[in-house]
Amino acid sequence: MATNRVIVASAGSRKTTFLVEEALRQPEKSTLITTYTIENIRQIIDFVTERIGCVPKNLQILTWYSFLLRECVRPYQNFLYDKKRISNISFMEGRSALYVRKENVSRYYFQNGEWIYTDKIAEFACVCNELSQGLVIARLEQIYDQIFVDESQDLAGYDFDLLELLVRSILNIVIVGDCRQSTYFTNCSPKNHKFKGYNIIRLFNHWESKGLCVVTQNNESFRCNQKICDFADRLYPELDATKSKNGDVTGHDGVFVVNSTDVSSYYDLFKTVVLKDSIKTLTMDLPSMNFGIAKGKTFDRVLIFPNGPIRKYLASGDSSQLAPRTKAGLYVAITRAKYSVAFVCQEIAPDLDIEGFVL
Repeated sequence: MATNRVIVASAGSRKTTFLVEEALRQPEKSTLITTYTIENIRQIIDFVTERIGCVPKNLQILTWYSFLLRECVRPYQNFLYDKKRISNISFMEGRSALYVRKENVSRYYFQNGEWIYTDKIAEFACVCNELSQGLVIARLEQIYDQIFVDESQDLAGYDFDLLELLVRSILNIVIVGDCRQSTYFTNCSPKNHKFKGYNIIRLFNHWESKGLCVVTQNNESFRCNQKICDFADRLYPELDATKSKNGDVTGHDGVFVVNSTDVSSYYDLFKTVVLKDSIKTLTMDLPSMNFGIAKGKTFDRVLIFPNGPIRKYLASGDSSQLAPRTKAGLYVAITRAKYSVAFVCQEIAPDLDIEGFVL
């Protein structure tokens, strides 16, 4: 029976806390925790230091890119590229070296011959492992007993190929994530596109069918009250419902709509955190945060200024019309709140069960 675990968990289920506790519970094992964003790395380090005062010697905490560069690429880079030491990472918003053939290694993988592109770094690691007859993975097996991957829904492209090499290794692999929170991706490679974002669960189920892992679901939220959970679940009706473990009652609980004329008073009264889809969304000069930046955070209350597509969803109640990334961002925004979510909007579909707020 496979010992590797994949946990598909809802927002507020304490995914990151679980990984930290698992690592600290086993001080005799060499453990790596890796995740995509620097913000999540900070949270993991904070969780560890809050519990034991420092990061112990047996625990490494690295961003996904740092893990790839330090542990997978540099040690065996000469099997593919021996001209220069790979000095750093070239961050790409799109696809790099579009018209360069793979045979031209220095231009296909690198900017200026030494900065490896973010959409090529996992591919480079996989090729090095193949050319070295498995030395990349063998080295990881010697260094670590277990590798924990947080926020797995952020992975893309050749990341999935490398992850499969890991689950096929002798390492104990634990992968956690929420396929509904796919707002950022490590790269824009077309490789494995069918598993990107929300569809990553297909890959996990495939691995489970091959005996490579056991997939479980955690649909409990310790953050959001039940009304917020129910509203967020409407975005993904095909998934199991979320059960709230937050039973607090504050007198202003659930999901509300606020008229633009009442926004200032509402903001002052409830001290809400203002969230928006992007910098293009106007928030009446209130200090605000983009959905993606809010990911992983917890607030008592949020006030959401919806963009055009989200306003259409609120008016129709039909989540199938939302683009995947917009839907994921909205899910993230809604599930940041413990007690109340409010939308600055006027037209609301009756079946969404959103309360009007009256001063």
